[in-house]
Amino acid sequence: MNLAAGDTRAAIDVLRARHGDAFVFGFGAIRFHWLIGAEANRFVLQERAGAFRNREAYRFLEPIGGPTALIVSDEPEHLRRRRRVQPAFHRQRVDTWTERAVDAFEAWSRTVIGRGTVALQGALRGVVLDLVIDVLLGPGTRTRHPGLHRDLASMMAFANQPFLAQLFRVPLPGTPWWRFLAARRRVDEVLYAEIARRREHGADDDSVVSLLLRSEGEGAALDDAELRDQAVSLVSAGFDTTTAALTWCAWLLCDEALRTRVADDVAALDPATAAAHPTIDALWREALRLYPPAPAILRVTAEDVLWRDVHLTAGALVGLSTFHTHRDAASWREPTSVRLERWAGDDGPWSAPRDPFAYLPFGHGARYCIGAGLARTLAGAWLSVMLRSARWHALDPANVKPVGTTLSPPRGLPVRFEPYGASGAD
Repeated sequence: MNLAAGDTRAAIDVLRARHGDAFVFGFGAIRFHWLIGAEANRFVLQERAGAFRNREAYRFLEPIGGPTALIVSDEPEHLRRRRRVQPAFHRQRVDTWTERAVDAFEAWSRTVIGRGTVALQGALRGVVLDLVIDVLLGPGTRTRHPGLHRDLASMMAFANQPFLAQLFRVPLPGTPWWRFLAARRRVDEVLYAEIARRREHGADDDSVVSLLLRSEGEGAALDDAELRDQAVSLVSAGFDTTTAALTWCAWLLCDEALRTRVADDVAALDPATAAAHPTIDALWREALRLYPPAPAILRVTAEDVLWRDVHLTAGALVGLSTFHTHRDAASWREPTSVRLERWAGDDGPWSAPRDPFAYLPFGHGARYCIGAGLARTLAGAWLSVMLRSARWHALDPANVKPVGTTLSPPRGLPVRFEPYGASGAD
């Protein structure tokens, strides 16, 4: 089977039932040793973390983010670069982006409410991409470079192909790889021009790139190539996975009883405040549990490794299934049920497990997703706007099965938004 095909997760279910928590799946360049469950996650990500490497596992992303992006950096360079970037995503700084996001989503809502069927994930991609560009590169960047949005989206279109399709890199006119290279050249021209302009005239906005140029953070400053790679990788990863996560939140809220419960909890709150409400937070966490946009964590062994009775030779591709960990009956009660009570913070019967390796939507430790706070802020803003504005339902709920490398609903989740008070809304 194709590792990136929609039936991958079903195949892993079958193989796990047959072979237990360790098995091989795939072939050739995508032949992975899958290790499933919280115990395996702890072994790879903490106990023997030094025996595994990121770079070779995520090399397929290097054409987009570049050779110095955090996801393809191994130690010690990963830690140096992360220490430079991390202050730009401090919680207080992230919170300042909420008002900007609320304004953008209120404008977006007027384009979809009461206007017929919309493929939600595709409809959200544009506004989320614009927000991420503004946060990372500055609100004036899109005005100065109107083609940047289009070219970044084109680059991600290539990355969202199945793995095998991405290996077909023949630069013939009209091919996906040819279009990708052309878009990347234009993006690089923009970014290097922006970096040069800010070095010469001063980096005076609150964007992530400008903060990096002002030398905030620990360790040696990033050079121009490193700045380019962090900007592109953060934009491309940030808007794609965040859009998928928002779509899955909307899918859970197609259940009218759940939507009513959540909407009632936040109805009287200001949208900027509602974004941090415990009910919104619980919905976000539960959506990421059931449908983590990054459904697997990948590594390559740097040396021979033994886990239980499984021998992994140096150079082996290893996959940790976040998707299956989040649905593991060994850790979660009724794991496929939607229960916001899991995140109430008490010791009730539905409480989420205390083991941090049972829930990894953003990874773990030094590899924890640096943009997790931004994703959470955008999600809270979108949910607070839409819950007070409309009700909605999926047009074909029986066929909503997760697919793709970035976990997504099929056809982008066709839904219909109706304003409150409209007849025949549901």
